[in-house]
Amino acid sequence: MTNKIHTLDDNINAFEKISDELHEHHLGKFVVIYNSQFIASYDNFDNAARAAIERFGRGPYLIRRVGAQTAMTLPASIAYRPDYAHH
Repeated sequence: MTNKIHTLDDNINAFEKISDELHEHHLGKFVVIYNSQFIASYDNFDNAARAAIERFGRGPYLIRRVGAQTAMTLPASIAYRPDYAHH
């Protein structure tokens, strides 16, 4: 058996498949989807991003706010900002 490499599109599809359940239990929260699996929900994007980076590195993973009308897109300059830029 081979391990499938999951893409961002796979994670988006997984989010869409479970969107009814997410709306029922996690409305307004930021959820992390990794390897086509729901991982956790968070109160804000920052916490979701920190947890995803610590756990999965560069991904690909999906962070999306449940119930948001449009998906948030970050430019690479923000998404991959060096750690020293926080100080």
